[in-house]
Amino acid sequence: MTAWVGATSASTAAHTVHYALVVGGLVALAWLLGARLLPAGHRPPDAHDLRVAALRRAATSGTLGVRPVPATTSVRAPAPPGPADALLPLALVASGAAAGVHAAMGPAHLRAQTVFGLFFAAAALAQLAWTAVALRGRPGRGLLLAGVVGNGACIALWALSRTSGLPLGLLPAPEAVGAWDLAALAWELVVVGACLALLRRAPGGRRTPPGRWHPAATAFLGASVTALGLLSLSGTGG
Repeated sequence: MTAWVGATSASTAAHTVHYALVVGGLVALAWLLGARLLPAGHRPPDAHDLRVAALRRAATSGTLGVRPVPATTSVRAPAPPGPADALLPLALVASGAAAGVHAAMGPAHLRAQTVFGLFFAAAALAQLAWTAVALRGRPGRGLLLAGVVGNGACIALWALSRTSGLPLGLLPAPEAVGAWDLAALAWELVVVGACLALLRRAPGGRRTPPGRWHPAATAFLGASVTALGLLSLSGTGG
């Protein structure tokens, strides 16, 4: 009886940690990326805005009292984000979502074998760290290569574990494919593909300011957060 109570308590604690990690990951992902991906809410300049901008330029140049300032002076609007501007935010969202999967699956794998639990924790931390560093600005070649190599290694390890198992007795037989690992695979493929596309771009490509990323990234963020929530509520294994 005591052993059964102990096992039940351990299972309850593991599930509590699991859901806490998922909820925390969802909140962190939305907080970390939301301000960068959601539209900034700027409205087109009207006649008043154009006249104020013209007056400021005239005051700066010392010509305010020399000639009248036309109200129709044009203000160059910022260029809308193009398809290439979606690459970095897509990689950031996908990396954060894949980290959420690894964090959520960590407790269950820790119960099965310590090394698996530690791997999932390390993978989640590495993907979150990559996301945080890349959020600071346009990532350099080294960071993009790290995204390709790290996520590519996770994909290769997953494929090996689902086809032939793992060497050294870690996984003698292939593991079943689950919804969680398919979701992580999809997000990691997005990271690899986006990073490779960014590596092929010219090093002097224009930088996309925060709040003006491609609308596709906003939709991808919403879909990723929804998918993580549904997977958590479904109770399926990974």
